[in-house]
Amino acid sequence: MYRIVDLIRVLTVTADREFAAACERVLSDHGDIQVISVVSVGEAIDILGSETQVDCIVSDHDLPDTDSVAFLEAVRAQTPTLPFMLFTSEGSEAVASRAISAGVTDYMLKERHENPWDHLATLITDAVRYYRNQRDIVDTEARAKTLLNAAHDIIAIVRNGEIAYLNDSGVTDIYGGNRGQISNDSVADVLLSDDGTSISSLLDAVQSGSRTLDQRNGKLIAVNGVHISVEITAARVMWAEAPAVILILQDVSQQKELRLTNRAIDEAPIGITIADANQPDNPLVYANDKFSELTGYQEENVVGQNTRFLQGENTDPSPVAEMREAIDAEEPVTVELQNYRKDGTEFWNRVTIAPVTDGTGEVTNYIGFQEDMTERVEYYQMLRRFQRAVESAGHSIYMTDPDGTITYVNPAFERATGYESDEVVGQTPRILKSDEMSNEYYERLWSTISSGDVWEEEIQDQRKSGEVYYAHQTIAPLTDDNGEVEAYVAIQQDISDRKEREFKLRQYESAVEGAEELIAAIDEEKHYLFANEAYCEFHGLDTESLTELVLSDGIGSDIYETVEPYLQQAFDGERVQYRMTRTRPARADRTFDIRYYPLEDDTGHIEGVVATMHDLTEQIEREQHIASLDRMLRHTLHNELNVILGHSEMIQDQGSDQVAKLAMTIEKVADRILEQADKQREIVEILLNPSDPTAVLNRHKAVDFTVSQHV
Repeated sequence: MYRIVDLIRVLTVTADREFAAACERVLSDHGDIQVISVVSVGEAIDILGSETQVDCIVSDHDLPDTDSVAFLEAVRAQTPTLPFMLFTSEGSEAVASRAISAGVTDYMLKERHENPWDHLATLITDAVRYYRNQRDIVDTEARAKTLLNAAHDIIAIVRNGEIAYLNDSGVTDIYGGNRGQISNDSVADVLLSDDGTSISSLLDAVQSGSRTLDQRNGKLIAVNGVHISVEITAARVMWAEAPAVILILQDVSQQKELRLTNRAIDEAPIGITIADANQPDNPLVYANDKFSELTGYQEENVVGQNTRFLQGENTDPSPVAEMREAIDAEEPVTVELQNYRKDGTEFWNRVTIAPVTDGTGEVTNYIGFQEDMTERVEYYQMLRRFQRAVESAGHSIYMTDPDGTITYVNPAFERATGYESDEVVGQTPRILKSDEMSNEYYERLWSTISSGDVWEEEIQDQRKSGEVYYAHQTIAPLTDDNGEVEAYVAIQQDISDRKEREFKLRQYESAVEGAEELIAAIDEEKHYLFANEAYCEFHGLDTESLTELVLSDGIGSDIYETVEPYLQQAFDGERVQYRMTRTRPARADRTFDIRYYPLEDDTGHIEGVVATMHDLTEQIEREQHIASLDRMLRHTLHNELNVILGHSEMIQDQGSDQVAKLAMTIEKVADRILEQADKQREIVEILLNPSDPTAVLNRHKAVDFTVSQHV
């Protein structure tokens, strides 16, 4: 398993110790999630106000000191985008509506799944990833005001007893909708505590930090002078970078709750529909304005229809079946599926359907919540595509935190280094150190990337097996909007094979340059590709401008006409050998053994010709001298032996038998010497045949390689 998400710290707020223990045990098993548990909102606010990092909140609804929605509203005043999961047994549409309007990230029921933990862990991971990418680009105060204005409850931000901010519900109930009348009014003028405690002293205690949270009942003096029974929740927050109190007033009268519920549904920031459970096919009886804005269908056009009109060609039947099964079982359900607007455009819709019961427990309606998830789904799809691309990449990729601790490696890294992911995650890149690089190299590397710049150099690292390998390495810092380094990503390309080729090339180039033979290569257009120093010196060519010349420029047009037929044979794929004498002004003529070798690419196409010229001039002169000396020596030898043979014959004719016998022996020896002389002549003739400089010219393989690299 490859990790690409940093540690996620989850704050669980619940008085249910069994549920808290399960959160700590099961979520922590997912590896990247660390759970902190508290039993009250007061403790939670203390943690949120401390330096403890919290990436996500999972809250029960029923809490000892206030309910989860009031807690959510307090959180949203400070961190409007912090993921907040309402994970509860309470499933009424009133709670869901209040939570959604207050900006809950997700709303889950404990009874919905036999084992909800994997689903919860996925929701937490996805929400935190999105939150971390969005938190630095969101206007916190503007977003907080938007969420607080959407809340059902009256919410005020109070500093030093005066109203610094009041949401739309509060402006309507207290000032009749006239926000201009607020003018930093004192809260004590419109709010009374049932137990007689001074509201001002209560708020001072909370703002100063001597009390984190306070909850009590009281009376709100409305615009018409009517006293409305409210539940007062006060919590310390930071507002505009200064301590303040968030004051949450929840109307506890049934009439107000019903009126607020209806208004909340009408004005909710997500699409809400209500279907009749007692009619065939569950037709809609209501759709709010946000549903019309989301889908393009007006309420009057959809009432009486089932919402399947939103489905289309690319709608996955699986979530549709899941919704149908839940409705048949009269259970709540949440799915994500692709729907279609009235104009035919597609969008990702997160649909939550919950049954609504009457006093007898019979399901009378289904309420549906519809939220456009297109941006988030496309964002997650992009992340998944990026992760697949990284894990499919042929180059080694690894990531570290700002301190250099490895947090992720891709499969190519495992293949290249021999280390498994679990062996290196948590280590530093020193695990690859080969001791071939200097300390100064690593000092320059760290100085470059820690200052926010990209490092790109070659490096010699060491595999798990101990084998040293060459790599071209790029390390880039990943920074936040403030320019602070959040992580480093390194990409390594194994260039060991290339380094070996470069080494061989240097050897071959050295051999070609140091050769006495004249060696050159041309392409199909007869342009020079390469020529060694001996070739350039003989033809008077400048090595710097060589590749700008064609062959006829280098050897002269007259000679080119002579060699062109041989070149054509080489371009036709033949190996060519011929001998030619070259003349040069003010210099002696030189005779060469010339050979052409076709230069082929990987497909067998002939893209050029390599020429080697072996100077035979001195060798020919030596051969001529040897031939002359041979003729002279053989002539003299024949003459002297013929004299000996003549005298031998005379002695045989005139001498005694014994002398004649000796003379006959002399004659035989002389004949054998003549035979040896004739054989020596044959040997000399063989040796004087045109020389075969193959052994010297076997360098053409090196030349082929060298030229191919230059090409």
